[in-house]
Formats: sequence, C-alpha cells, structure tokens
Amino acid sequence: MPSAVGPKYSVKRRPDFENLRRVLLRQPGSGALPFIELYADPGMVQMLLAEELSWNAITRAGGRDAMDTQEGQAVLNTVLRFCYEYGYDYVYAWTGLAFPRSNYLVGADSAEAENWVGGGRVWQDETTGPIQNWADFETYPWPKPERITYRAIEHLNAVVPDGMKISVNLGGVFENSSWLMGLESFSYALVDQPDLVAAICQQVGELTTAAAAHAVTVDNVGMVFLGDDLGFATGTLVSPAVLREFIFPHHRRLVEIAHAAGRLALLHSCGNVERVMDDLIDIGFDAKHSFEDKIMPVEEVYRRWGDRIAILGGVDMDLLGRGSEDEVRRRTREILEVCAANGTGYCLGTGNSAANYVLKENFLAMLDEGHRWNREHFSTP
Repeated sequence: MPSAVGPKYSVKRRPDFENLRRVLLRQPGSGALPFIELYADPGMVQMLLAEELSWNAITRAGGRDAMDTQEGQAVLNTVLRFCYEYGYDYVYAWTGLAFPRSNYLVGADSAEAENWVGGGRVWQDETTGPIQNWADFETYPWPKPERITYRAIEHLNAVVPDGMKISVNLGGVFENSSWLMGLESFSYALVDQPDLVAAICQQVGELTTAAAAHAVTVDNVGMVFLGDDLGFATGTLVSPAVLREFIFPHHRRLVEIAHAAGRLALLHSCGNVERVMDDLIDIGFDAKHSFEDKIMPVEEVYRRWGDRIAILGGVDMDLLGRGSEDEVRRRTREILEVCAANGTGYCLGTGNSAANYVLKENFLAMLDEGHRWNREHFSTP
C-alpha cells in the first residue's frame, strides 16, 4: 500500500468534531450549528470540486476491495477535501464488509451530474436473491470477519486534519438480510421458513457488529453511521414485532460497541418509522437521520422526540432536486427556526444524502443558510 499522503485544500477552516459530539449528545454549551450527510454521491463531489473520479477507484476507496493503489487513495483524498471544504467535521468511509449478490435492476441515470461516465442507476430486485432455502444458505460465500478490509479507514486515519474525525458507514442488518432473499421472498419466509430468516439475520448481524468492533479501534474514528432503511411512506417494511425479534438486538449490540469505545452511534433509516421510534431511542442511538416532508416534516420529529435523541437533516430531497433556490432557502430557514433554536440536538443537512440529482445551487443554498444562521447566532466568520 502506498504511503499515506493527504489532499491539498483550497480553503482553510477549523473543523470541530467535539462541537458536533456535544450537539449530537444534546449537551449544553454547544457551538455553531454543524452540517451532516450520510455521504455524497460521486456525481455531487465531482460537480462541486470540478474533478473527475474513477468509479473503479471509488469502489476500492470505499473499502469494498483492498484500497492499495494511488488511484484509490486519490479518490479518498478527494472525498476528504469535499468534506473539509464544504464544512463537515468528519469524513465518511466504509469498511470492506460486503455481501455478494447480483439481484440488481439497472436503469438510465437521468441526473445531470453522472456518478460515473456511462453509469446507470441501480435498484434492488425485491423479488428474489441468492438465498432462498437452507441449501443456498450453506453454500453462500459468507464473508470471513478476519478478511474484512479497513484500508480506506486506515488511510484517512493517517491524513485527516486536526479537529476532524471519521464516520464509518455500515450497511444495515435488515437491508442486507432482506436483500439476500429479496424482500418479497423474505416476507414469505417469515411464515414459511422463520428459522432461515433468523439464521440470515444472525449471520448478517454478527458480521456487521464485527466490522464495527474493529472500526472503532481506529484512533480517528469518531462515530459509526448505520444505514438501515426500515420503512416506506406509511409504515415499516415488516412488522415492528419482526424488527424487534430479528434486527434490533443487533442494533443494540452495535450501539454498545460504539459507546464502549467512546464513539457515537447514528442511525440512517428511510421511511415511516414512527411505530418503532421509541425502540430506536431505547436501543441507544445518539441520533436519527433521514426524513421526508410527506411522511413527517423534520420539525414535527424534533418536537416529538428531540428531547430524547438528536435529529439530523430533513431538507426534503424532492425540494432540493426540483425546487427553486429561494424555496430551498425559505424551507431551510423554517427548519432552523424550530430545530436549531435550542442550539443543540440538531444538524443541518438533506433529508437523505447529497445525491447526484440534487441541484448544485440548491445544495449550496441550503449550506449558505446554515452559515448565515451561524453568523447570526454564533458570530462565526
């Protein structure tokens, strides 16, 4: 692996992860309003930094393969530069844990900012997957914990600027378990093969927590960010009882691992999870991310649960993708007036991620309103 060399920055700022920590833990005396995203699409990074990134290198740099080339390190450095220069107090990265499968559907990417040249947009095939029965389970190429790579995190650990930390993104226990069967088959199996569902969730959960347990030993890791979409527009994808039996014990273990190491534990989950919000708070997550206005505006989420868990983002993706800059500014200010008024327990960001279909001017308008808020309330530059 090449020796670690970090990026050159075009701006200078003072990242403050400790302020982010205080905000997420809802502690008094917090400083400026932090910004947060689960990640940014390659297209968004390329558009804002005016740099082209190799998709193959992005895959390696994300940790899904051994990140041992200068090209891969260059991609990581570009992601780090994006996070630093656009106001984030952390850089996101992935471990090398992956569950091999090919049940994807691919369509044309209509976004102006392509994630990679000639690339498509990928959806999950919910009808089937590589595991449909016990024979499939036994022959499936399950990852080995000792072979999970952490090369991306290790590179960033060596080059992250003072004041910044690493956010380790982890794939979800429910997501990966249901994707291995396809949600349709998974749902039937809850009745027809509950022991198989239990075994898949157990295997996925153990591997996910093993990856987390190693990642939190890296010095500059500040938090783990579990991405586990549990819901759709009107409810959870499976019943709360199923989540409580098969999924939440692994969530709880992941939170315990993070907290025991002095790290934060954040949850990204799309969809309507109102019926299990109390469960997620009881599990111990420090913050909940991903909100959509048509499900429940983030202000309402903050009013209902913001005294028990930090609330993150919530500037609606549809607005960012199709609205005007003025509309984005007004909506961002509305959110800040409610969620940021106490100076703690909220971070500004999109309702999901910095996707490549988000309009550049809208993304920058959202961030600019955050900077204006900080100048008004915290006298920041």
